[in-house]
Amino acid sequence: MRAKLYFVLATLGAMTIAALVIVKVGPASINLPGLLLVLGGTLMASVIGHSPQPVLNLLRRVPALFREQDGAETGDHKTFLHVADRYRRGDIRGAERTATDIRDSFLRGGTRLALDPHNGEELGRMLQWRMRQQKEADNNDIRILRTMATFAPAFGMLGTLLGLIALLGALGQSGLEYIGVAMGFALMSTLYGLLLANLLFRPLALKLEDRSRKQLLQMNFLSDAIMMLHERQHPVLIGELMNSLHSGPAAELPPSQIHARFLQRMRA
Repeated sequence: MRAKLYFVLATLGAMTIAALVIVKVGPASINLPGLLLVLGGTLMASVIGHSPQPVLNLLRRVPALFREQDGAETGDHKTFLHVADRYRRGDIRGAERTATDIRDSFLRGGTRLALDPHNGEELGRMLQWRMRQQKEADNNDIRILRTMATFAPAFGMLGTLLGLIALLGALGQSGLEYIGVAMGFALMSTLYGLLLANLLFRPLALKLEDRSRKQLLQMNFLSDAIMMLHERQHPVLIGELMNSLHSGPAAELPPSQIHARFLQRMRA
């Protein structure tokens, strides 16, 4: 519900700004070549700086950034607890079959590793490697978005300079009316660069940073739960740990502290 409210507010804000631009500038003065210059130049510079594939992959995932991500769902938690119960009772085959129903890729992969004959240190290293890999992928996307936010105003200024050069070239052959129209046409490129940088690229980078932080916190909780599964601890203990992820202020603490507090509470 909160995600939908934020999306509606952001959409209304963007529409208001667009309406103000059209009313103040006029639809006839919309600089389509300047917009194409800013977008194309920003994309080209980002591809040169980061190679094509990461940039294209990020552009494909941009619509998903506007959708709220809740991490592993409650259904996955219940399935994981069924796996823990079967594994604790010695039904390894049944636990492996149930693990295939887990939809979250990190939880499903970690569960399969926990059911295999690995020692705790090897399992912990594998889970840490998966988390570092996810963090590096998120940081790479954030760097690309920040690069785009840097280049967009620069290419907006480039469009303005090109417009001024064309204006000066025709200065002796045109009147004041043409000069005013051409000047407004040139400055629209700078406006496009500022709008794209501050209303699209930078907000997306901030949103991705927030999502990455939440996802890594989720993965730390799931990693503790997977280690408890490997140690054949009781499903009730694992369930309490996983429920603490959504338990208000406690969820802001590091997973290790939450796990320690939980064990202290259970021993009391």
